[in-house]
Amino acid sequence: MKSIYLILLLATIIIITGCAKENIPGVNTISNKNVRAVIKRVVDKRVIQDEKLDSLLALTEIRKSKTNDNYTRIQVFFKNHSNTTYSFIYRFNWYDENGVEVENLDQEMWVKKTVITGDDITLTSIAPTRKCQDFKLRIKASDIESARKGGK
Repeated sequence: MKSIYLILLLATIIIITGCAKENIPGVNTISNKNVRAVIKRVVDKRVIQDEKLDSLLALTEIRKSKTNDNYTRIQVFFKNHSNTTYSFIYRFNWYDENGVEVENLDQEMWVKKTVITGDDITLTSIAPTRKCQDFKLRIKASDIESARKGGK
């Protein structure tokens, strides 16, 4: 009889610990219900090399606009769907009307960003010249994250 109680107790403990979720707080957001902004969305083309990064950091939208000085501005919106805070690095490359990459000394380096569980993040870039027509956004797991996961 004692062995039955012991088995039931162990089964209960396994079920409780197995079903318990890590208590990681998410992010609550509030925004304007009646959005009046006119949004120009960009249709994207993706090349996925890191499936895990793609599943953790979900692309939600790309917007294109002009600055007051008539430079192209791109905003790329992501959401962290993972259960942990996640770090990544990114950079924008800009191209002119002929598809030639335009040198941009201000954005030569990779930029590190961290996004917490359930939060949204916006990456913004402004074209280095008014002639820029296209862009590429490159994203990869940060070296710190890669090292922590054994370089995978």
